[in-house]
Amino acid sequence: MNNDIIQEILERIVRIETKIDGYNNLREKLDTTHNKAMNNEQRIKKIEDSQTWLWRTFVGALIVGFIATSIKWK
Repeated sequence: MNNDIIQEILERIVRIETKIDGYNNLREKLDTTHNKAMNNEQRIKKIEDSQTWLWRTFVGALIVGFIATSIKWK
């Protein structure tokens, strides 16, 4: 009887250890995923800034083109 109780306790401890190991692995994956997400956020911000610069340059070129055309036609 006593051995059965000890065996059951040991089995439960093994299950708990297995779950804890699974949680540790999950935590590592979550940390990696979080770091990648933060890195991607920074990269997206840089891309958006580059697009803003491109649009400003394009609009500026159009304005200069209209001004040059209006001066040339006068």
